[in-house]
Amino acid sequence: MPDYGTPAGLDEAELQKRVRHDYRLSEAEVEARLRAELPDLSADELRRWSDSGALEWRMLDGEKRYFNRAVVNLWRLCPEARDRRAAHSGARPAGDTGVAGLEFDLLDHMRRALDAAKATGPGYVRPIRIRLDYTLTVRPGAVPEGETLRCWLPLPRVGGQHLDLAILATDPADATAAPEEAPQRTLYLERPASPAGSPTVFSASYEFTSRDYAPLVDPERVRPTDASTELYREYTAERPPHLVLSPELRGLASSIVGSEANPYRKARLIFAWFDRNVAYTATPEYSTIPNLSEYCLRERRGDCGVQAMLFIALCRAVGVPARWQSGLTLLPGKMNLHDWALFHVEPYGWLPADPSRGFRDTDDEELRWFYLGGIDAFRAVVNDDYGRSLHPPKRFARSEPADFQRGEVEWSGGNLYFGDWDYEFGIEYRDLDSGGA
Repeated sequence: MPDYGTPAGLDEAELQKRVRHDYRLSEAEVEARLRAELPDLSADELRRWSDSGALEWRMLDGEKRYFNRAVVNLWRLCPEARDRRAAHSGARPAGDTGVAGLEFDLLDHMRRALDAAKATGPGYVRPIRIRLDYTLTVRPGAVPEGETLRCWLPLPRVGGQHLDLAILATDPADATAAPEEAPQRTLYLERPASPAGSPTVFSASYEFTSRDYAPLVDPERVRPTDASTELYREYTAERPPHLVLSPELRGLASSIVGSEANPYRKARLIFAWFDRNVAYTATPEYSTIPNLSEYCLRERRGDCGVQAMLFIALCRAVGVPARWQSGLTLLPGKMNLHDWALFHVEPYGWLPADPSRGFRDTDDEELRWFYLGGIDAFRAVVNDDYGRSLHPPKRFARSEPADFQRGEVEWSGGNLYFGDWDYEFGIEYRDLDSGGA
């Protein structure tokens, strides 16, 4: 498997610890997981899928170790394996976004957002009230009893898509919210580690109003962002390590947009390129990947964050200002961490682009392109940038140095990595304008 080097800020020992956390399955364990769905799996299939990279692995300490999401990714990457699985079990095809057992239709929700924007004016429409209960639990024995644990939880941003944030409760009660302008917004808490055998729990409950965004972009009205502005200079520039506009990347961007001069249509061409050329897969922890956009460029696969970073890089390479946004997706039945991008065109300003959501499966062209320019209300936007200092700053290297969604924890002995703690969140929705699920 490719080796992309050592990420900045991690020594080799810490990097290897994190890689081993991701690549922790033996070949026998992977084979057992495959046979649970393909009882007649052949040795030749296992070998071919491993050799092709569809089953992701690395050599660690002289042993082949598989990515812990290798089997999930196989169904997304390998048509042969996907067809075999479907024929055997009637499994839902990879990429199907249906939510079994839930009376929620995302396409219908998007159509209502577009119709509301046409009726009342483009922009933010159909507010819903969301309650978010977030819990981070440090596992028993992760640190000695009584040691002070420092914890950062995600805090939704105010402005743009979100209004009226209220922090309802925190545990412990004494919590510090990062300023609203903080690019990666946090809620900071401290407490002593619980006695051995007991977990240490941090929690927070928030309410906020979120809205669909449907700007109804008319490409004929679009004009380029003034190249003399600070906005243009900052958001079309390189920003190592994850936004390096290499000759290969610039060449790809140029080949995608061709002679197109309209910046919105450039972004549209790049968005369409993702749908045809990049497979959605689970990705190793970002702290083990030195350059997220290069990873996606070379592998032609990746999760929402690596796809968003490559979208940003390709836009910047052709003179379209672009930047990062991330947080949580709160779709009923599909709650998860999520990353996307923003790109800037005049006179509309910053517009969202969600390349990993991509085209919707519909013949309705407005809905098909919804996630280029539009965004659903089922989000908790936490970050307007990546790789920025938390509030207050961490003393030790972060578990996730680029993104901030799950939280971060440390003590005087160092950072606590993801294997030392768990997180979960619950959602309640309340319609404010018939916009909810």
